[in-house]
Amino acid sequence: MYGLLDGDIVLFRCGFAAERTRWHLAWEPMFEMAPDGEAKLFQGEFREHEDFEFKREAMDRLDEVCPGKMSRIDGEDYKMWPEVQLEPLPHALQNVKTLIQRLCDTCQINPFELQVMFSDSNTFRHELAKTRPYKGNRKVEHRPTYEQEIKNYMKENYDCYVGSHEEADDLLGIAATKYGPHESIIISLDKDLDQIPGLKYNWLHDVHYDITPEKAMYNFHMQVMTGDSTDNIVGLPGIGPGKAAKAMHGMETEAEQFAEVCRMYQIHSGKEDWEEYLIEQGRLVWIRRLIGELWTPTMVEQDTEWDTGELTLEVD
Repeated sequence: MYGLLDGDIVLFRCGFAAERTRWHLAWEPMFEMAPDGEAKLFQGEFREHEDFEFKREAMDRLDEVCPGKMSRIDGEDYKMWPEVQLEPLPHALQNVKTLIQRLCDTCQINPFELQVMFSDSNTFRHELAKTRPYKGNRKVEHRPTYEQEIKNYMKENYDCYVGSHEEADDLLGIAATKYGPHESIIISLDKDLDQIPGLKYNWLHDVHYDITPEKAMYNFHMQVMTGDSTDNIVGLPGIGPGKAAKAMHGMETEAEQFAEVCRMYQIHSGKEDWEEYLIEQGRLVWIRRLIGELWTPTMVEQDTEWDTGELTLEVD
């Protein structure tokens, strides 16, 4: 049994666990008189200062100290900034070692049969995305301080792979397809991998489960419609899991499901070139089974107008 581990998630969770951010808030600006008699902010300093464990707590306090002030200008009315407090690097590396050993024990995997997958910094999805920049909603700077040190440690101690222009999810999908659905187990927290048939382990919820090929294809068709807000993939505007599940109700075969996806895209995408838009969204959410694979569907012929009478759906 091969263990296929999402290295990105291990890196980020263990990396951020080793650092603690406190949020500082200062207010009541100090002013000085300019030669022309105008009061000016004194070197950006403030009379009052507090620090908080969470940013939302600092924002709540700001509401209290600046009530009713709509035009809050950072640096003039107040100043807010984070301070990162780091644990020593050996603590972070020990967290990685302890977590991976626990995962191997739980999944009954020999560490020598564990393969750890990392994403490349620039993937093929960045080139495919035309509607919105892929992962364009993420802050590039929001990464663990010890990111490179943790990655180096994992590469030195485990069997690690970084695919060219591939994400960890795709490497996991390719490996699981190669070894077979019950000769390997994907260890991850990412629901996207439920498109891949086979054994899974979610360590956050301590859940083992098995995805059938039919369920895997259903999960993919659902995600084509709902998109993925985490990765800035739009899908169908206004179609969440509830509406997508209702549209797919009773569709048992892959052909039936995809025909329904086409119907939903023609009606809800708001685009005349809905076929191209559908292919873009499908390729963005599709987890690869083979190196270089692109999802290429056979589009449903549009000989007749779709019946839209059943699509008065309640809001999710």
